[in-house]
Amino acid sequence: MKQGTMYAGRVKKAFTKIRAAAESIEAPPLDDPLNRLCIAIFGVAVGDERGEKYTSRLLTNMVDWNEVRVSTVDEVEVAIGSAPQSAKARCRQLLDALHSVYEHENVLSLDRLHGMGRRDARAYLEALNGVDDYAVAAVTLWSLGGHGIPVDDRLLEALRQADLVHPQASRGEVQAFLERHISAADAKEFYYVMSSFSPTKKPGSSAKKKKPATTSKRKTTRAKA
Repeated sequence: MKQGTMYAGRVKKAFTKIRAAAESIEAPPLDDPLNRLCIAIFGVAVGDERGEKYTSRLLTNMVDWNEVRVSTVDEVEVAIGSAPQSAKARCRQLLDALHSVYEHENVLSLDRLHGMGRRDARAYLEALNGVDDYAVAAVTLWSLGGHGIPVDDRLLEALRQADLVHPQASRGEVQAFLERHISAADAKEFYYVMSSFSPTKKPGSSAKKKKPATTSKRKTTRAKA
């Protein structure tokens, strides 16, 4: 990212001040990668909490991931219920991702990622259709325990407005920049405290750490070849 050194200093300073004022919170256990992928696809535009709601509704209204995969975009949109204007595009993205996973694995599961090195797992995710930069970082962080910093639409705009990243940097560039300057040990805490960051508030003002969306408790069934 352009002027990375300058922006790195600004981001670290803001993070330090907001973290000092934020409430502590325990990180959730690692999530199922396929579940997290779905949450991220819906959550990038509306936040992971709402992404988790859509995912939960989807798995409540359909038998399993395989039924989702063979459904139409309109059927998936109906299954997730009330959704943002971008819902149809997100549903198409999810179906593209599920078809891609099935083509690679012949089953709807990303469990094989757990046996890969972090770099190989990330490369695998990046090669899947329908999987964007946000989803790659989210699965890496919340399912694999790797070094990823997912930046959703709201946070991306907030960082730009606060002049903490270059205004023309893409999401992928911003995430890569943050991963270079925020350690793996601090990645989850960075997500927590920066999820409440607003350019209209001074760093260090009252902030609460927000839990990421957690795995749906509903048990799903793997698709059979």
